[in-house]
Amino acid sequence: MKPLFAFLLSTLALGAANPASNMKLTFSDDFDAGKLDEAKWVVSGDPTVLSFVKVGKASALRISLLKKEDMIQYNGINTRGKFEQARGYFEASMRMNAYKGHGASMVIRGKDEKVTPFAMALWEAHGDDKMTPWFRILDDKGQHEMRPERPDRGALKAGEAAKKFNTYGILWTEKSFSWFVNGKQVHKVDRIVVDAPMSLYFSHRIGEWERPNLNLKQLPDDVDIDWVKIWK
Repeated sequence: MKPLFAFLLSTLALGAANPASNMKLTFSDDFDAGKLDEAKWVVSGDPTVLSFVKVGKASALRISLLKKEDMIQYNGINTRGKFEQARGYFEASMRMNAYKGHGASMVIRGKDEKVTPFAMALWEAHGDDKMTPWFRILDDKGQHEMRPERPDRGALKAGEAAKKFNTYGILWTEKSFSWFVNGKQVHKVDRIVVDAPMSLYFSHRIGEWERPNLNLKQLPDDVDIDWVKIWK
């Protein structure tokens, strides 16, 4: 850990009150319209991989993978230029990928990496029950990453991340960032001061570092988003 930030990392699953208590809902989407709301979202990558699937009486946005020669890709949606917010609670109900070789992510991030301090707070699913909450900040002294030493299921039982929808949240306050699974705090980074508004991103991607672990016979292994809510 870098003494520059004197930050505290906590990976214990802690009971906590609803992070959105006493906050006002500022953004939401339940993906029930049957098409993407272009007033709220920008598409990243190939739009043909986006579809809608039934979840009980409602629907969810599905982000698939495009079969291509090298399989390196980044597909998803984001609110850049549509919605940005400084601080608050960002939450989504998601069903993650089951297998390794590709990954899902929920990210709140700054607008311009060339303007410091630039920050990102992420939930990443790597498949095989590995869930990683982590934080990155770029300032005038360089880039610093803060994440748990060992990624785990984030307080979920084996297989739950891919078999069912769970809620993943990131709470951003004046003094800290905290990560939640189904309302339970599982990770925290203290004493990080970031003031600029951030956008919300969701992706399903295959990076060069992941491609060697991808088994094409395990596809489709889609990522689904049931709803998104942001409070302040």
